[in-house]
Amino acid sequence: MKKLQYSILAIILLAFVLYSGCGEEAPPRDEIPVIKAFLSDFTRAVSDRNAALIDSMIIADAYKMGYHSTRILEDVYKNDTAFFAFGRKEFFYTKDKASIHCSIMADSTDPGRPVEITLVKKHKKWYLKRFDLQ
Repeated sequence: MKKLQYSILAIILLAFVLYSGCGEEAPPRDEIPVIKAFLSDFTRAVSDRNAALIDSMIIADAYKMGYHSTRILEDVYKNDTAFFAFGRKEFFYTKDKASIHCSIMADSTDPGRPVEITLVKKHKKWYLKRFDLQ
């Protein structure tokens, strides 16, 4: 009788483990080009110092945390440094959040200053949520 109870308990635990492992799907791979396109547009906006375009790419919640075009441009062009590109990019993402670890480069030989850019997806569109110098 006890063997039957342990067997039933083992089956229930196994079913629970299998069910909990299947809960979250891997993010779709087709988000990678969309995130890269966002970073390309963001790079162009920063290069052009286009505050209006940068602000349009930022989610409203980010403003409450102090993230806005003025702050981002001040961080990028700190001490009157030039801006060439965001280099050494690494992308990490889920279905509704992305993190881009990269460097702010002044020219093609510059090792750059590390920065982490956090994006969130709302209503099928990606928005900048954080821009943190490391």
